[in-house]
Amino acid sequence: MKKMTTALSLTLFFGMGISFCFGQIQGKVVGIDEAPVPFANVVLYQAVDTTLVTGAITDEDGNFSVRPANAGNFLVRISNLGYADRYEGPISVDSASDSYNLGTLVLEEEYNELDEVVLAAKKNIIQRTPEGQVINVQSSVMTKGSNALQVLERLPGVILDRRNNQFAMNGQSGVTVMFNGRRMPMSMEDVMALLESTLADNIEKVELIISPTAKYDADGGAGIINIVFKNRVDTGDQLNFSGSLGYGYREKASTSLNYAHGTEKFRLNLGYSVFHDHGKNGFEGSGTSNSPIFDAFSYTEFSTYFDYNNNSHNINLGSGYQLDSKTEIGGELSLSLAKNHSTSDVNNRRTIEGQDFFRSHLVTSGTTQKNNLISSLYVARKFSERSNINVDVGYLTYKNDSPAITQSAYFDANDEPITPENEVFTDGNRGTSESTIRLGVAKADYSLTINEDLQTEFGAKGSYSTNTNDSKIETNFDGVWEVDPRSQSVIESEEKLWAAYTQFHVSLGEKSKINAGLRYEDWKRTLTTADDDFVIRQFFPSFSYQYALAENRNINLNYHRRISRPVYSDLVTSLYYNDPTAIFTGNPLLKPSITNTMQLEYVKNGFSVGLSYQKEINPIIRYQLTSTPQNDILVVSPQNADYQKSLNLFFNLPLQWASWAKLNLSTTSAICDYHISYNPEPKGKTYFYQSLNFTQTFQLPWEMDMEFSGWYNFDHYNGTNFTEGFGMVNFGVSKQFTKNWGTLQFSVTDLFKSLDIDTHISGMAPIVFDIDTRSRYRDESAFTRIFRITYSRSFGGNGNKSSRNLEKEEFRRVD
Repeated sequence: MKKMTTALSLTLFFGMGISFCFGQIQGKVVGIDEAPVPFANVVLYQAVDTTLVTGAITDEDGNFSVRPANAGNFLVRISNLGYADRYEGPISVDSASDSYNLGTLVLEEEYNELDEVVLAAKKNIIQRTPEGQVINVQSSVMTKGSNALQVLERLPGVILDRRNNQFAMNGQSGVTVMFNGRRMPMSMEDVMALLESTLADNIEKVELIISPTAKYDADGGAGIINIVFKNRVDTGDQLNFSGSLGYGYREKASTSLNYAHGTEKFRLNLGYSVFHDHGKNGFEGSGTSNSPIFDAFSYTEFSTYFDYNNNSHNINLGSGYQLDSKTEIGGELSLSLAKNHSTSDVNNRRTIEGQDFFRSHLVTSGTTQKNNLISSLYVARKFSERSNINVDVGYLTYKNDSPAITQSAYFDANDEPITPENEVFTDGNRGTSESTIRLGVAKADYSLTINEDLQTEFGAKGSYSTNTNDSKIETNFDGVWEVDPRSQSVIESEEKLWAAYTQFHVSLGEKSKINAGLRYEDWKRTLTTADDDFVIRQFFPSFSYQYALAENRNINLNYHRRISRPVYSDLVTSLYYNDPTAIFTGNPLLKPSITNTMQLEYVKNGFSVGLSYQKEINPIIRYQLTSTPQNDILVVSPQNADYQKSLNLFFNLPLQWASWAKLNLSTTSAICDYHISYNPEPKGKTYFYQSLNFTQTFQLPWEMDMEFSGWYNFDHYNGTNFTEGFGMVNFGVSKQFTKNWGTLQFSVTDLFKSLDIDTHISGMAPIVFDIDTRSRYRDESAFTRIFRITYSRSFGGNGNKSSRNLEKEEFRRVD
């Protein structure tokens, strides 16, 4: 939260109007020399969600008095130019006769702690919006030293499937991930790799948008996860440092350095971070099948564990310049360089009917280099008090080079080296895969206020992207490397999209508001391996109605229509295989899925409860087991289910159960129903699903905070597979030093080593080749707790004048 000038504060306070007052909070503000501090800003917030209530300024003797309009728990913030902000509370006001004297409050000079960070420690972690939820991740002690993927995994209603590289929200698949409002036009596997190399210290908040309006791209049937990075725009100079060391299975470390400079007309933000993570994960299990390759019934015990070493460097640059009172120009540049080395250890014990038992041991070593560049330029022009336009152009390039080599060895029941009877088992294989994505996009948004009851928005967007992939698998036969005919060679794709939208904001009196929008998208993708182009031309409506029952009490009714398009890797055929009995491939016949969602929600302060209904046609379910048309080889590919319907009940409860303790509890309960036809026996399933998420914080003496947080996803289904419930509990404690000496934090990830996931393949319905397999996936924290210690500090001072708050402006939503 940025410092507010006295003039801005007065404007806000006078604009709040006259209301009935409930109790009184008063005090006196002095400096360290005990001299009164006149004209200091005194702002009253609700403790549950930091909503602004009222405010005042101190008189010439430093005295102040503020009166809330209702009973409740409140925070008091005192600020003035040249002084550190001070916070008091929570303060409980129960009746109109209550009077609280805070006494003499001393402001320290030039404390220079970032307002945004200080206030975030007081903010409720979860805040409701008409479009979904805002997660103030910096309010959590667990954020420091983590990567962005670990942060998303802890969010309420979000399921991260690390085995299948997919996100789900509230039990629904089809999630779009955005960085600062820009969609990442790459496969979810690549998005997750980028998130894993992104330091969470640089994230300000995460928006879970489950009711998007027409201004957003129509992608993402379950909604949007928008990651908003810090963007400081205050005047003055600020230097922020954070360093973290950790240990789990192996060592972890991260460092970030951010510099911000601002004047009346110019701002510059420059950040650099480096991230290192050496860890372990993997899976094991057993099962039976009747594979045509063996022409016999077989039993297999398997295990695959990965020792990975990830290193990344991230550079971020943002700038803006105020040409005149009505025009601002600027741009952003983000560069990510990642180099990840992974060694997998694969052990399979096979018993094939009519053949001798044998064990295979495969070791794969691969190094992946990923380079990602995101850049944009914008112009924002304010024509009048009623109209403005924002124009943004952006360019993204992504390169992935992933060579790997596998060495294979086979042993009999006595652990003696052998050569298997079946010739499909080779001495090893090696693979190469090079991918490049290039995207250019341009967008313009115009807003017009017709009168105080009617505002409109209009926008248009166009984008063009290309994707190339050059991959192959070679197998080793008696020392000779031969290209496997099932591996894919060169594939190219081209994608064009243009869209237009209109949005209307209508006030129906003092209590009612309507937002109605319509978006049209024309999308075309061309693949060199497909006979026909993929074309989608459709309208996507959105509608919301908000009714204010009383101050800070609303009822919201939302409807929207969304689409989940197949990504490039979903469609490309015969990508690769890592086992001679199965091919990992795309599905060129895959259809996009269409989702219609209706939602009713009640919001009171930080509490919310809601009911929603979703119906998705042709939902995309990835990593499903089918076979080739010849029914001879197992195929692992994405498939379309027939439909998926769900009735969802969700609520968020912030509970300040003591002046020094706050609990935030979120849960989603759903009755889900879906039907599939891609398996040998078409079948449907209706089941109950629930997820829980909690954060318990404690304010301790000596400027210390402690946190317990955790989540649990109950049993659920994914296509033909059944997954048992899983979750984790985390712990963190932080110490805020005085005199601007920074913050020290200590955290423990997965206290009970519980990120242990059991899946029954064919647990919902029988699948091809009579496969019946149970597997157990364990993330690093299931082997050992992960400990981190982080130190962060800010240097320099901030002025009190802010430039444009870019992350709230529509011109940041390029894609």
